[in-house]
Amino acid sequence: MNKVILYGMRGMGYGAVAYLLMIATRLVPANVSPKAASSVLLMSAAVGILSIILDEDYERLARPLVFGIQLVGTAILMMALMAYNGWTIDLIFWGEFVLVYVVVWLAVAFDQHLRVTKINQALKKRNKGKS
Repeated sequence: MNKVILYGMRGMGYGAVAYLLMIATRLVPANVSPKAASSVLLMSAAVGILSIILDEDYERLARPLVFGIQLVGTAILMMALMAYNGWTIDLIFWGEFVLVYVVVWLAVAFDQHLRVTKINQALKKRNKGKS
């Protein structure tokens, strides 16, 4: 599958889950308009695509710089989403943004850990069969 589509789909998945959790915890209103839902999905896909820069192909850049670009890009996309939907950008928004950003990063790190562990187990099993 095309890398851009794959990252966009992953971004939509993380964004949808994050938005549903925010609704469940009453951080955002439960009445979701089609405009809000579609804009959250599109923004989440854009954040996912932006996350391509975190891929190994871009390791020639300093890691903190890459994370900074991704963080600032995500914040800009969120502010655009907020403005498009007429939502308020205040101190509470920034607190929620940081919280959601950290939680999503922890989920991504855990998912990657599980994938790497599964791959390593498969390689170990395959290498046992060769000896």
